[in-house]
Amino acid sequence: MTSDIHAKMERLKRAYFDDDDRRLRLAEGEMLVDQGERNERLYLLLEGRVIGYREHEQDGQKDLIEVFRSGPGAFVGMHSFFSGDYISSTRIVVENDAELAYIDRGVTAVEPEKYGSFVEQFMPLMVSELAARTLRATRRAAEKEEAQANLYRAEKMSTLGQLAAGLAHEMNNAIGVISRKTEYMSNFLDELLQTHLPVEARFYRKGRQSGEHGVSAEMRKRVRDYQRAFDISRLAAKQLARIAPTIDDAKSLGPGVLSQLDNMARYWELGRDIHDMEFAAYHAANIVKSVKVLGRGDFERGPETDIEESIVEAIALVKSDLRAVNVELDLQPLPTVFGNITELVQVWVNLLKNAVDAMVIAKTNNPTVTVKSKVYKYHLEVSVTDNGPGVPEELKEKIFQPDFTTKKSGLSFGLGLGLAIVQRLVESYQGEVVLRSRPGKTTFKVKLPIGGTHGNY
Repeated sequence: MTSDIHAKMERLKRAYFDDDDRRLRLAEGEMLVDQGERNERLYLLLEGRVIGYREHEQDGQKDLIEVFRSGPGAFVGMHSFFSGDYISSTRIVVENDAELAYIDRGVTAVEPEKYGSFVEQFMPLMVSELAARTLRATRRAAEKEEAQANLYRAEKMSTLGQLAAGLAHEMNNAIGVISRKTEYMSNFLDELLQTHLPVEARFYRKGRQSGEHGVSAEMRKRVRDYQRAFDISRLAAKQLARIAPTIDDAKSLGPGVLSQLDNMARYWELGRDIHDMEFAAYHAANIVKSVKVLGRGDFERGPETDIEESIVEAIALVKSDLRAVNVELDLQPLPTVFGNITELVQVWVNLLKNAVDAMVIAKTNNPTVTVKSKVYKYHLEVSVTDNGPGVPEELKEKIFQPDFTTKKSGLSFGLGLGLAIVQRLVESYQGEVVLRSRPGKTTFKVKLPIGGTHGNY
């Protein structure tokens, strides 16, 4: 409201609503005027609050819909008073004990020679009220549309949650068999090798305990270092780099092992594969437990959850996908959080697969995924960046929807749930997923609060 209109309204209040004989007091719950009732008064609310309702009938059911609330200083009954038919379009009820001043249809203009006729004096008020009504109607329409959209999403999520629960029930038995048999086979191999091939058993155990955590860029550097340090072929250096993460580890293996790298590497690879099978079974079992992320979001969480470990495990899970791209890591030491490592692994797995898929489908030249982490005062950030084609502006809001996908390569690429899961999980940590994208650089940045069971940043 401009200062000019405000000044005119203040003058109207003084000139027309200052008569103590034209005052009305109503208690909470009393009705000032009913919808469809004749109203020949214009009210100024001095104290208290009133609510305007409109009766709406649908399918034989009548409902009262709130259309406005007014407090001290507001004019009430404007539409019916100036409409000419003097019929109220709403039911106006007192919310808190109220005092109102009023004028009726017989009022005469005050100082018409200076301010014009009665209608001319009240014209700014009528225009202001009309604008306010239009704004309220627009807001109500937007709120109704949002409520309908939320209801649709809730119904869709409920259906999806039921389907997920049924799927989880069916998968539990199969995953349980895989997990138990993998553990049995692993222990059997351990005992067998320890009895008959104790040296080889050491490499099998090394592979089973640690798995393969190196990524492409790091591994290539290690291979070059080992070639120079031990004067061996690239193939031998590659085998050694997978077995021993540092030069000191490689030296501790002894010269006898270096001469039999080909053989020892096979036992290490066997242990690594068992490690991956065990972790994949464990991860799958926990994913089945947490598919409720699409419904309730009820998870078992605890303190001291290692973010960096979850990133490393995620990279190990999708290493077959990552072979098609370069992987660069820039990880700062991160504080632990109150959480669930399986949930966090899900976040990174989905972001990594999303980045790889985007670059592979677009046939990006020199495809590269960069994973970075950084710590701030109240939160930490983990970002996954790719140099793929980017996300078009019109799709940025849609890609977090559960049913959205641009992939056409069958079931494994067509569910469109990955980023929806990421967003739901991160938001359940009171965190945030931020997307920044342009052709040649797309970054998904995950912000997680530090400290307690949740936090702000």
